Amino acid sequence: MVTTTLTYTPWGWTKHVEELAEGVLRVSTPGHGGLKLSRERWNELPAEVRDAMYTQTFAEEDCEEPIVRTLLGLGDDRERELALKVAGYFDRYAPALPHLRAAAPGPHYHVIAYWGGYGTDPFGHFDTREEAEAFAGDGANRRDHGKLEAVECERRHIGKGGKP
Repeated sequence: MVTTTLTYTPWGWTKHVEELAEGVLRVSTPGHGGLKLSRERWNELPAEVRDAMYTQTFAEEDCEEPIVRTLLGLGDDRERELALKVAGYFDRYAPALPHLRAAAPGPHYHVIAYWGGYGTDPFGHFDTREEAEAFAGDGANRRDHGKLEAVECERRHIGKGGKP
């Protein structure tokens, strides 16, 4: 449901407000936007993730929103990949990494080297296809390991933060 109810946000007055789920509003202003969470939904986030956010009950659209949507079960695999990238790149959001890895049983990736036409056992554990492909495409890695290919692992994460 989209509404034009004016609400003040850290980015100014809202232009559009959309309810994504109970207690989760997607707000946009003329210049920026993000999520506005009810106190209950805010408290569903791990304490260390809440502490990393700039403003209580708000999640800024570029960095914080994909993290919050993933942890609240509102994001898809693409959004989870973005959340993992953000949390892996910015120290401020690093406390979210273990929660993001455990949040969804989404895919993860390995790299296989081919020697003499035979694939090796998978090595490396990558949260996103882009990370695995970057490793596989690195010239030094290809020189050391031969032909490399990034592949999606068929097994899912096991338990909280576990890796197969």
